[in-house]
Amino acid sequence: MIFPENTFRWGKSMKKNISKFLLICLLSGLIIIATACGSTESSGGNKGNETLTLKFGHMSSTDHAQHKFSMIPFSEEVEKVTDGRVKVQIYPGGALSEPAETFDSVISGIQDIGWAPAGYSVGRFQVHSVLNMPFLTNGSAAKVSEVAQKLYEEFPAIQEEYKDVKPLWFHATDEYVIFTKGKAVRNYKDVKGLKLRAPNPEGRAMIESWGATPVSLPAPEIYDALQKGVVDGVVLPMAGLKDYNLFDTVDYVTHGSFINSLFWVAINQNSWDKISKEDQEKIEEILGETQAKRAGEAFDKQSEQAINEGKEAGIEFITLPEEELQKFKDASKGVSEKWIADMEAKGIPAQEIYDFAYKLMHE
Repeated sequence: MIFPENTFRWGKSMKKNISKFLLICLLSGLIIIATACGSTESSGGNKGNETLTLKFGHMSSTDHAQHKFSMIPFSEEVEKVTDGRVKVQIYPGGALSEPAETFDSVISGIQDIGWAPAGYSVGRFQVHSVLNMPFLTNGSAAKVSEVAQKLYEEFPAIQEEYKDVKPLWFHATDEYVIFTKGKAVRNYKDVKGLKLRAPNPEGRAMIESWGATPVSLPAPEIYDALQKGVVDGVVLPMAGLKDYNLFDTVDYVTHGSFINSLFWVAINQNSWDKISKEDQEKIEEILGETQAKRAGEAFDKQSEQAINEGKEAGIEFITLPEEELQKFKDASKGVSEKWIADMEAKGIPAQEIYDFAYKLMHE
């Protein structure tokens, strides 16, 4: 039999192709098996008694009150109540996301759990931000935090704002004061013309009502902004003096309980669903008001330490005369009135929500 000239070469090539095909099939099979084995934890969570580790990211340092006195105890309790089946790994310093992107990062699953001020997600938490109205809050951070939690539990319009995640707890801060460098705020006239860091959109409106200039700035950038003169001062909780180590950049602290800031802690819904029902029930017992109160107490504890260390550092603490404080209140009254009108126009029972918050604050 006579074969064409290129038949032998074709046969060798065919054998090579078959060998490659078989090798690819073998490798593909191994990859599929490895993927299936390796994805047990991520897809099935701890429902088969595997250990599930959740990534908890936040913007602040390990010196922050919430990191030390709220998040770490929470992570320890989760591991304890689940007998080690669920662990929480904390990533501080914005390691997982920028402050303004944290909520979206939780929704997308870039991080399992997140913590941030509601005001950093502009326009997203308009109803729950009633807590940020000027001069509404009253009392300790622990008390205000319990109000923040109760507002969520009471009003469907607030619950709707968190429908894309599972909220774990809410909290608020201790007294918001004015920190300044170089110039003291001893009366209402002193604040006019100052460049002040605003804590949230409501704070911007409040500062503008005083005749000052609001500057939007994430809290971790405050130290450099004060040091470099980007701002004359900041509106921040008293605890922030210690949280962000501002002792050598602040000369004066003016008391006033001017405003507050709502914070949220939430988990990605898919991440939550990976936890067994039994462990979910155990974790639920330490969430909500229990954790809200602890978060508030963390700020209260840090605030007390901040005042003591601030006095040692030579910072002057100023208490405004009542008639001067009233001028701040009168000037910013329109901020709350506008919020109520805007929300009512959208069909939100804003006046009812505001009155409910006010009642709880002053009980």
